[in-house]
This record gives sequence, C-alpha cells and structure tokens, in this order.
Amino acid sequence: MIADYSTLQFSLKGKIFKGFCVKIQDDFHETYAVVLDGYHSFCIWLDDRNTKWCASRNAMIDAEALDEIIIKISGAKSAT
Repeated sequence: MIADYSTLQFSLKGKIFKGFCVKIQDDFHETYAVVLDGYHSFCIWLDDRNTKWCASRNAMIDAEALDEIIIKISGAKSAT
C-alpha cells in the first residue's frame, strides 16, 4: 500500500498521465482521492466484501488507465 500521499505519473498508449493520490479517512473502506491533470478528481476504494477495487461514477478515464492507478495504489501485480 502507498503512503497517505503519492504522486502518479505513467504513460499509456502514448498519453502521459500526471497527478497524485491521497488516502482519505474512511471507516468502511480503504479509500483514495485521485487528482490527474486534465481530469475531474475521483475516488477509488477497496470493497472488502468483494475484494474488488471500485471507482466513483465521475471517473471518466480509460479503464486501462484506471487499472494502472489501482496497481500503483495497491502495490499489486493485478488490479482485480
């Protein structure tokens, strides 16, 4: 897992994504706010019941980019 704050930067399909994520105090889930240049901010959280990462509805970002962010946040080899 990442610290409370982490910068994000990766390239996907020739597009560079830059921003940061911040861990949010949440009594129910492991939750992070994600802020990327050129996108609205959104949240990602780990649903413990289903052991699945979820993203807020306003995460209007390519699914592959979302997977890269989840991998960075979780430190896992796979986003699922």
